[in-house]
Order: sequence, then structure tokens, then C-alpha cells
Amino acid sequence: MTDETSTLLQDSLKTIAPFDLLDDAQRRQLLEHGRCLRMARGEILRQPGQQPDCAFVVLDGEVKRFLLSASGTEMVIQLVGAGDSFGEDVALLEREPLVTTQAIRDSRLLQLRGVDLRGAMASCPAFAAALGTRLAATMYALLENLQQCFQRNSVQRVAHYLTRLAPASAEHCEIRLETDKQTIAAQLNLTPETLSRVLSRLTRDGMIRPQGRRGLVLDKLSQLRSCAAG
Repeated sequence: MTDETSTLLQDSLKTIAPFDLLDDAQRRQLLEHGRCLRMARGEILRQPGQQPDCAFVVLDGEVKRFLLSASGTEMVIQLVGAGDSFGEDVALLEREPLVTTQAIRDSRLLQLRGVDLRGAMASCPAFAAALGTRLAATMYALLENLQQCFQRNSVQRVAHYLTRLAPASAEHCEIRLETDKQTIAAQLNLTPETLSRVLSRLTRDGMIRPQGRRGLVLDKLSQLRSCAAG
């Protein structure tokens, strides 16, 4: 890595939690063996079963992490956008990754070695605590998504997904879907056709209105929340 690249990456990490808790010397040490990766849309980062040794920070763009069934159906377990990180679990545990990671738009990632991540944690207790909290939040979100998929029907899943994108106290608001409908369906363990049918039903019932390619108007959020709760 050139000095110029290292300086740019250090400046980027200063604005990304929890790496902003490290001082300049600790960030330089963390980045000593770091690599900047560019991924084109649709490109696979790594497959399950490959030897793990790295975590990743998304500097810009977005990737999805998914499981693939024997029939070829995707279940998206995590979308990771700019300023987020992933892979700390397998890097710290030195275990094989269980999911596939794929860019869903042109992306730039920072690759960090697990040994360097552990070094940063040892040198900065505040960073270690914040990283542990982030990993706990990721685990909670994963379990919450599994709960949605296994304990709620398709209408409840879609309603819950939409209400998450709205302010808690709002009764009416405009939202923009986080990604394409195929990826959303995979997140909710639905087929794209089922997702489309549920959105059409919610539209007929007057709870939502399409607005542009990815926009939606949520007209009756209290009703939508009741629908999500069952």
C-alpha cells in the first residue's frame, strides 16, 4: 500500500465508527497490511468454505451476504452499505465463512487482517467494547430477521419491513426502498412474485401507494403496524 493510499484510508476510518475511537498510530498499525478492494456490481467477494483471515469495511457502495439453498434460492441475511463492516466474526474466530458476499452495486472495500483487528482491540479497550457492541447488534438483527421469517406470514413480514423504514410516531410518510425487490424478497424469505402480490394487496387496502421506481407512500401506518403485529 502506498503512503498516499494509506493516508486516504486513515482519513476514511476517522469518520467510521468504531474505528474513530483509535488514535492515528493505532489506525496506521491496523492498516499496515490492509488492502483496498474494488468490486463491480454482481462480483462475488468470497465463497463459503474459503479460509478466513479478514474483515471488511465498506467505504462506498453496497454488498449483500446470503445463504444459497440446494435449489439455488437465496436468503439474504445482511445488506452492508457505506460505513458498515462485516466478517469480524469469522476473522476473530478464525473459522470458515458460512455465507457468500456479493456486490449489488460498484463498491470499494477495505480489507483488514484478523490479527491486526485483534491488535487494535488489545491496544484500545474503547474500540474493543464498541466492536463487541456492534457484533451483538448484528446478531440481534439476524435473530430478529429469522423470527420474522419463521413466525410471521408473508403479509406480516412485508408490513414489518415497511414500518421499519418509517419514523416511529408517523402516520403518513414517504420512503424509499433500500434495494431492489428481488433482494428484499430474499431478505424476507419470500419469492419475488409473493412480494409483488403482498405489495399489491397493501396498495388495494389503501395502506401504501407506489411512487416512482423505489418510492412508496405509507398512508396508514397505524394500520400497517397492526398488520405487521398480526
